[in-house]
Amino acid sequence: MSDHPISSKQELTRFFLDAFKPPDEWRMGVEFEKLGVNPATGKALPFSGPDGVEQILFRLSERFGWAPHFEDGRLLELERGACRITLEPGAQCELSGSPHRTLHEMAEEVRGHLEELKAVSDPDRQAWIGFGNQPVSEWKDMELLPKKRYAIMTRYLPGRGELSLAMMRETAATQLNLDYKSEEDAMEKFRLSMAISPLLTALFANSCISGGRANGFLTRRAYIWQNTDPARCGFIERLYHADAGFRDYVEYALDVPMLYLERGGDWISVAGAITFREYLESGYLEYRPTWNDWLTHLGTIFTESRFKPYLEVRGADCPLPGMEMTFPALVKGILYDDQARREAWEIVKPWSSVARQALYLTISRRGLGARIHGSSARERVVELVRTSREGLKRQNRRNAAGQDESVYLEPLETRLQEGWDCPAKEILALWKGPWKGSIARLIDHTRF
Repeated sequence: MSDHPISSKQELTRFFLDAFKPPDEWRMGVEFEKLGVNPATGKALPFSGPDGVEQILFRLSERFGWAPHFEDGRLLELERGACRITLEPGAQCELSGSPHRTLHEMAEEVRGHLEELKAVSDPDRQAWIGFGNQPVSEWKDMELLPKKRYAIMTRYLPGRGELSLAMMRETAATQLNLDYKSEEDAMEKFRLSMAISPLLTALFANSCISGGRANGFLTRRAYIWQNTDPARCGFIERLYHADAGFRDYVEYALDVPMLYLERGGDWISVAGAITFREYLESGYLEYRPTWNDWLTHLGTIFTESRFKPYLEVRGADCPLPGMEMTFPALVKGILYDDQARREAWEIVKPWSSVARQALYLTISRRGLGARIHGSSARERVVELVRTSREGLKRQNRRNAAGQDESVYLEPLETRLQEGWDCPAKEILALWKGPWKGSIARLIDHTRF
């Protein structure tokens, strides 16, 4: 990226065209958010103070060789090689992993990250949990991370969606970044990832407790995103079409209102005053569009799948402990295998846009119990998991013990065979039964 000016709209596809890679060079990277809470009360860890997340970052830097990055004197990010640890607006801790050839390499990275995080956290005062939203604290009671761009988002987004501040501070998710070899390959993966996204969201639903009580959802995180900003969230209908290409993605992105610009470490609020199309035509104040501006803008598009320019598949709540690798495995098994992609597409191809949208709006409360085209979402998910397993076996990436990557689907498959639907239903049965509504028991169950 650079501060070189953009001379025409036609140039904007360059990010995507330049990202082509032959299959033997494909990599993938995980973005793994998790929530910090006080284990006794379940309340969110603050960013500041002796028990705050900033102090945990300092200890990670000192003990494990992470390079610190500051903004206005506050430690907000760590870097080590191609890997980063960043913080979301409510101090959710995110591992932005290195690009990996295999799930085995990714699993080692995730395991090491969790071990380091636990090593520098006081077990009596700081716990990291696998859950999709804060179980006790609400956004208004939580400290906003002192990042300038988060302050801009905090001022702007509430006018676009009533739950946007809950999205920023309360939620945690897992995403997978993937490569593509051509425009056709990229569009096929994007179209399929959008189509299966409601099924993935339902399968990994894990945000059923908030404010210290059952909230009526299986994935409240998904419901929050549905009430954030329709101009930059949800799905891009045009890209379901078989003839869609990067030009269509660019046209969509051009009409998304801009949030901010960055110049020399300073963040300039745009706050929806113009779209990127208007910025490209006329500039904003004294600023003129650069390639850095384009990449920054692409990062403010929050659709269920997006290009940055790699493909990012989103939509899953932060998983339970022991299931950290199930979402990456499920997605890789389907999207990195030609036969698996064809089989998965046959599952979702009959769905109309109306049916897809209805499923998307239903799964937050009903999860895999939602129905589409006369069958349950659970039936379709079982087919997807089977398809992914076979895709991973064909990819045949083995670890030192001779296991292929389908081993990372086993925790999911075992549960599905036992009649399990999603983490949230598991938790709700315990919450209403032996736990008797105990937040401490919830923390013990979800603690990494």
